[in-house]
Amino acid sequence: MQLMSKKKKKKTALKKFTPTVRLSQCMIVKNEEKNIERALAWAKDIAYEQIVVDTGSTDRTVELAKKMGAKVHHFEWINDFAAAKNYAMDLAKGDWIAILDADEYMSPEDAKELYTILKKIQSDAIASKKCDAVQCTFVNLDDKGNATSIINHQRIFRNRPDLRFTGKIHEVITLKNGYLEAPNIRILHTGYTQTSYKETNKKDRNLELLRKEHENDPENPDIMFYLADSLKSMGDEEMTEAEALFQKALNSKVKLKNTHIKQFAYNFLIPHYMKDETKKEKAIELCNEAIENLPSFIDYYYYRAVLNNQKGNYKAAQDDLAKCEQELLSKDKTPTTQVLMPSPLLLYYQLLLSAKGLNDEERISRNSAVLQMMLVDSKEQTEVIGLYIRTLLMDGATDDEVLDGLSGIYDLSNPKDMLLIARAAKEGGAVEFTRNIMKIAGQMLGDK
Repeated sequence: MQLMSKKKKKKTALKKFTPTVRLSQCMIVKNEEKNIERALAWAKDIAYEQIVVDTGSTDRTVELAKKMGAKVHHFEWINDFAAAKNYAMDLAKGDWIAILDADEYMSPEDAKELYTILKKIQSDAIASKKCDAVQCTFVNLDDKGNATSIINHQRIFRNRPDLRFTGKIHEVITLKNGYLEAPNIRILHTGYTQTSYKETNKKDRNLELLRKEHENDPENPDIMFYLADSLKSMGDEEMTEAEALFQKALNSKVKLKNTHIKQFAYNFLIPHYMKDETKKEKAIELCNEAIENLPSFIDYYYYRAVLNNQKGNYKAAQDDLAKCEQELLSKDKTPTTQVLMPSPLLLYYQLLLSAKGLNDEERISRNSAVLQMMLVDSKEQTEVIGLYIRTLLMDGATDDEVLDGLSGIYDLSNPKDMLLIARAAKEGGAVEFTRNIMKIAGQMLGDK
């Protein structure tokens, strides 16, 4: 009886285990005076300590970080992101580490939610042993603050010596145990905006480091994926090299450190092949492979639906599009997408095509109404309308048919509205259409 009593007490003690959460915020920085205050402000109320490791700033970064109350340390830059981040983590005294870059931040509400989640993990005896990290939703923003892509990312880790980064660039931490998914907590990232790239010269820096890494380890698929992703927008010659590297990386038998980087290959190769009539079957094969490997990425269902609409397989397209719509409208989680979040118009355009192909009058009416409503709401969002215009043109619509589709939201007799359409088309990459609309707008202004 006494033994039973002791066991009972032990269980009760475990249940009441509620330690205080100590979160160390760590970051490495260089010349981040534009971002450092925002980067520290989000965690100010929840962090046990804030550690900034400077790698050679020549602006006011260090001064501003100290003013914000952060502990500032210095690390000589050796072209190794993992080494710098691990140095910062080694300085941390908290139970948890949030390691975000200076161009990444959370809202105050999400920061409080993160603290609540960490508290719940630590108050649960089983979770506190099995959870090494918290996985959040990672949102890349453009210069206007609009989401351009959404993925899942782990940036909050247990503070343990065995949880450290590897890789000189695009560094990763390999977890020993599991992680908790917290999709409602969003990390906002501005580092891939055009302005940021011009100011920091990130593309050239990354490419140089990745070239060296690839030379040292030519069969490493992680490096191949990252190098190809950096090459794809450099020029025609580099694009050909990127395509070959992506294919080689996808066919590699070497285990990846981060399986999600396969998205780089799929996001480039599938749209690339979709433009080539001789490679559309290969595009569908890649869609199937991508869905199998990364089922939470809804873009691959969308791409497959577009291809099936083009082939006349309208029911298959409708099924994939319905899944995309369900994910977009879900209140429980943020969908993982680089295509449909910035322009959900594309989804309803494809839904309308499949409904028309199936002669489904009810769905035609419903999708037409939703598409028109979304067009009206997006009138001033030229980047969204631009993608829609480009899609219509790629599907074979004439200039007049595109204008007819836009006539419900723009006044086609007003040169200002025509110039707005031209700007949208330019942002969407519809160069010839842009020229034609500019001519029409110019004639209108000349007549006045």
